[in-house]
Amino acid sequence: MTQDPFYESDSSSYYATPPAAPPAKKNNTIIIIIVVVAVLLLCCCCAAALWGLWNYGDQIMYELGLNVMSALIN
Repeated sequence: MTQDPFYESDSSSYYATPPAAPPAKKNNTIIIIIVVVAVLLLCCCCAAALWGLWNYGDQIMYELGLNVMSALIN
């Protein structure tokens, strides 16, 4: 009379190495935030420069001596 054991007959699976953990994901959140802020700052600076040139461009050109009329006359 034999009795079935209460444990698995193939005990090699219990002693196998555990599966490798997936590589940890890099947290790129701070890099993305820095890039977005830099792009927004660049856009704001360009918009301010264009506004200033649109409103005061003639005065700036005249003070620098780059007046179109003086170039056409000479």
